[in-house]
Amino acid sequence: MNKKNIIKFTLDIAMAVLFITFFNKNLISFKFHIMGGYVFTAFILIHMFLNRKWIINISKRLFDKKLRLRVKISYILSVFLSISIFLIIASGVLMMKSTTYDRIMFWKMLHFGASYLSIALIGMHIGLYCNFIMNMFKKVFEIKKNNSTSKMLVNISVILVLIFGIYTTYKVEYFTKVTNTLTYVVQHITPQDIEKPEGNGYKKESPTFINLATTYGSIISIFAISTYYSDIAIKEYNKSKLTKKDNKKIVEEA
Repeated sequence: MNKKNIIKFTLDIAMAVLFITFFNKNLISFKFHIMGGYVFTAFILIHMFLNRKWIINISKRLFDKKLRLRVKISYILSVFLSISIFLIIASGVLMMKSTTYDRIMFWKMLHFGASYLSIALIGMHIGLYCNFIMNMFKKVFEIKKNNSTSKMLVNISVILVLIFGIYTTYKVEYFTKVTNTLTYVVQHITPQDIEKPEGNGYKKESPTFINLATTYGSIISIFAISTYYSDIAIKEYNKSKLTKKDNKKIVEEA
């Protein structure tokens, strides 16, 4: 097995686990939350370094008409995800350094909004590279070729995960959180004279890692599954389109 792919695979898992912990800053400790952010940044840089050839190559050919649309989408998605993660890190630092309630809330909402948005982007990123991930799992755990039973179990699992993901997304009001946080950011770009309200205004929750993993993992799965099957559908459509074109050419030549 390619050592570089093993490193990438291990790094991705470590990043996923670490990212999930960020949704509860006191899961381990606030200090861990901060240090974890720096470690996550290092992981991102390592990830980019390992994929530097692909990044440089696609950057040069992004507007090349011969470059497949799927590759362009993957590149653009990666750019947006990188920006989103940068905003999470930067807003976290600036939030701690802010002295006024207005700026604290601005950076806090950007911190939350970018985090929620990253969930969708990560899911779509996973969906596009789902085949690579599944192949790596098969190689790591030495899983042999799929049979009809295993395929059926996989399909059932996908349906169950999708149902649970939809339920969780609705329950935690994911899209509402994304909209509200980012709307607040847009409305408060310009500093305003806002006083801190009395009281906390909400009940603090302390979900465990399992709670966080099932909640945000299931939401990520919605975007991953949707992207994966959309990608398959597009591939099949393009394949059938080419087949029809080739058949038409054969008929014309005959």
